[in-house]
Amino acid sequence: MKRLIYGLFNRLRFNQKLFLSYLIVIIIPIMVLGIYAYNQSKEMLNLQGMQGIDKNVNTVTESIDKSVERYNHMVRQIVFNKMFQKIAANDYIDLVNLARDLKDFLNPYFIMMMNLDKEIQKITLYTQSTVPEFGDLVASYKRVYEEPWYNEAIKAIEPLWQYDDNKLFVTYKFPSFIKDPYINIVYMRINESSFFKNITDLAREYGVVISDANNRIVYANQSAMLTAFDTKEMLKMNEGTIRIGQTEMFLVKKKIAQANWTIYCFVPAAHLSQNAGSIINATLIVILACIVSLLIIISIFSKTFIKRIFSLNSIMKRVEFGELDLQVRSESRDEIGELTNRFGKMLNRLNEQIDESYRSKIIQKEAELKALQSQINPHFLYNTLSFINWNALKNDAHEISYVVTSMSKFYRTALNQGNNIITVRNELENIKSYIEIIQVMGEYSFDVVYKIDDEVNDYSTINLILQPLVENAIKHGIKQRETGHGLLYVSAWLDKGTINFAIEDNGPGMKRETIDTILTMQSAGYGLKNVNERLQLQFGSKYGISIQSRLGYGTVMTVVIPQNYE
Repeated sequence: MKRLIYGLFNRLRFNQKLFLSYLIVIIIPIMVLGIYAYNQSKEMLNLQGMQGIDKNVNTVTESIDKSVERYNHMVRQIVFNKMFQKIAANDYIDLVNLARDLKDFLNPYFIMMMNLDKEIQKITLYTQSTVPEFGDLVASYKRVYEEPWYNEAIKAIEPLWQYDDNKLFVTYKFPSFIKDPYINIVYMRINESSFFKNITDLAREYGVVISDANNRIVYANQSAMLTAFDTKEMLKMNEGTIRIGQTEMFLVKKKIAQANWTIYCFVPAAHLSQNAGSIINATLIVILACIVSLLIIISIFSKTFIKRIFSLNSIMKRVEFGELDLQVRSESRDEIGELTNRFGKMLNRLNEQIDESYRSKIIQKEAELKALQSQINPHFLYNTLSFINWNALKNDAHEISYVVTSMSKFYRTALNQGNNIITVRNELENIKSYIEIIQVMGEYSFDVVYKIDDEVNDYSTINLILQPLVENAIKHGIKQRETGHGLLYVSAWLDKGTINFAIEDNGPGMKRETIDTILTMQSAGYGLKNVNERLQLQFGSKYGISIQSRLGYGTVMTVVIPQNYE
C-alpha cells in the first residue's frame, strides 16, 4: 500500500504535488476541528433530546396516572356504596326489592358512568352470592373464576389494573364483612385506544412499552424497531444508552404509581441527532468557505511559484518536438534561473553538434556517391559505347545497338555530370534505361507499365534514388516468382505539395520482420538504406521511403519528396 501511494505521488506533476501538499496541511486541522465541533454538537443535542424525551415521558406518565386515579376513584365509589354492597351480597328478603334496586338504581348508575366517560366500555359485578344475573351488569363469578386475572383480583387489596386477551380493565374487591361469606368484585373495562392516546401520539417516533408489576406487557406500540426484538429482554435493561442488535438507543423508564406500572421509552440515537443537520450544515458551509478561500490563495501562490518552471517545461517540450533553434535565457539569479540558462547553453551546444554531424553526413554521402561515380571514366565509357553501337549497326546487330544505347542513357543520367541534383525527367529516364537493359538480358521475362504524371518532369530531386528500388523489385520480387509472368509498375504523381514515386512488383511479397529491417540493414551494394538516408538528410525526416507488402501479392515501395525544392 505504501509503495502504491508513493508511486501515485511520484506520477503527479510538480504543481499537483505542491497543491496537494498545501491542501493536506490545511485539510487535517480543519477536519480535526470539524469532527470535534460535530461531536460536541451531537452530545449537546443528545442531552437536549434526552431532556425533551424525559419531559414528554413525564407528561404521558402524569396523564396516565391521573386517568388511573380517576378510574380507581370510580371503582372505589362502587365497592364502598352501601346499595351496591347490598345488591352484590343479595341481602334481600324477597326478589321484588332486589329487582327494583337493580332497575332503578344499579342500571341507571352504571349507564350514567359510561355516558359520562366514553372510555368505559363495560362495568360488571362478579359475585359469589345467590343474586341472579342481570345482563352485563351483574354476573356469577363462575363465568370468570378460571381466568388468571380473577385469582389476582380477589387477592388484591387495592384496585388492580390488568391487560388480558387484548382488553384493558381494572378490578376491585368489595370489602368483606364477618356476616358476608362471599367475595365480590367490580370489573371495569376501559377503551384501550382512548386510554393510551397520549402514548400513541408519543410513539409515532419512539418505541413505548408499559409493563405491570410482574413484567407482563400491558401496552407496546407496533413500531418496526420493537417487533424485531424480544421486548421482554429489553425490559431488563437499565436506563440510559443501550444497544439492541445493531441499533443504538436511549432508554427512559418511569413509574406509573397509581397502576403499579412501568413505562419504557426507547428512542433511536439517530432521532436525537437528526436535528444536528442545521448546525452541521452551517459548520460545513463555514469550513467550505474557508477551504475555497485558501484554495484560491494556494492556487495563486503555486502558479506564481512554478510559473517559470512551466515556461521552462514548455520550452523543453518544443525542443523535444524538434524546435532546436530556440533562444533560452533567464535574467533571474535563483535556482530556476540557473537551470534555464544552463539548458540554453546545452541547447546551443547541441545545435552546434547536430549541425556538425548533419553536415558531416551529407558530405559523407555525397563523397560516397561521387566516389561511385568517379570509378567510371565518362569520356572513355561514352567513346567505347559509341564504338560498340557503330559496329553493331554496321553488322545489323540491332539488339546490341538497343542495349548499348540504353546503357549510354543510363550512365549519362546516373553520372549527371557529377551533380547531385537532377530533374525528375532524367531520373525517370535513368530507370527506364536500366529496365530496358534488364529486360533484354532476361529475354523479356517480365512486363513493365509506366504511369507518369507529366507535371512531375520539370521538378528536381537527388539522383540515383529510384534505380536501387527497381533493382530490388526485380531481384527480390519478380525473379522470385515460381509461376506466372512478372509485372513491374512504375508510377509518379503530385500530391499536396509532394512528389510521389511508386515501384510495385507482383512478386511473393515480404514478411513484416523483413519490412521492418530492410531500411535499416546495410546491403553489399548501394542499397535501400543508403537511399533512405540520403533522402532524409536532404529533405528532412518526414520524407523518404515507405514499404507495403502482402505475402503472395507483391510489394509496393513509395518515395515521397517535397515538390518545391532548390
